[in-house]
Amino acid sequence: MKLAFLFAMLFAFNVWGQSNSLLDQSVSIEGFGNIRFRAPIGQSTSRFPLLLVHGVYGGASHRTYKNLLPLLDQAGAAVYILDLPGVGESDKPKRAYRIEDFDLFLEKFIEVVIQKRTTVVAESLLTASALKVSSTRPDLIRRLILLSPTGVNSLNEPPSSREQALYDRLFNDEVASDQFYRNLLVDNSLQYFLKFGFYNDELVNEDLLNDFRVLRDNVSQKYLTLSFVGGQLYRSFSASAQNVFVPVLSIFGKEYESFADNELSTAAMFKDIRPDFEYLEISMAGSSVQREKPQEVANAILEFSVVD
Repeated sequence: MKLAFLFAMLFAFNVWGQSNSLLDQSVSIEGFGNIRFRAPIGQSTSRFPLLLVHGVYGGASHRTYKNLLPLLDQAGAAVYILDLPGVGESDKPKRAYRIEDFDLFLEKFIEVVIQKRTTVVAESLLTASALKVSSTRPDLIRRLILLSPTGVNSLNEPPSSREQALYDRLFNDEVASDQFYRNLLVDNSLQYFLKFGFYNDELVNEDLLNDFRVLRDNVSQKYLTLSFVGGQLYRSFSASAQNVFVPVLSIFGKEYESFADNELSTAAMFKDIRPDFEYLEISMAGSSVQREKPQEVANAILEFSVVD
């Protein structure tokens, strides 16, 4: 048993090194097409499944959990990980995306693939969908862990007229939108944006950049990226968290930096809205807390998720 588990773990690390991906299975989800995912590996000792759901931004993919996933696997957690619709190895048709689409997708994925109550670990914007589904389908979600949630001072309002104009123009111009997407993922742009997510800027290195470079030519991902940049994906935290009664842990990097003209979003602001949720601030980390402090985040997830 131990030897088999060790072999599985060595294989997993080898796959990360070779292809920068661990997704080895596919499932067709009605309304979303072919979705790539990975089911739990090795000899999981947990009866509680965990689903890791990445956020939505330029170059988003399951790779955001690259540092965290091996730690959860080693601990015997039953972890599912995926590329969202419109991302990476999953289908990426031309379509408009709204936050309600991800509510529905999350619900369907748990129903079709996991088929039992699940602890969902969601990052950034997808925390809004995880919260929403837990309020409407508590039969599907057992517990929630929110990594750098949104909806207080960012991604909480409809698009501005400028954002809407940008979205409309690029969505209907294939050449311009291709160039726009690729420009977001050139090295200088990546380094600039990624440094907002890290307390330690030295972590914005070649290894991290490669996780985004691999998606540079994956131009069909532009449709979801345009929805994000064009302000189409939003929901306030107060609306997301309404009627949520499952246990929730929100994890923040204590040294979170505000991007552009957004006001700083602090754990205290979220706590003012839902003081009954649990909150954890991790020192010397920014909004990419699962990449910057994976061991601390893994420990918090494992401690929170195993409680009945």
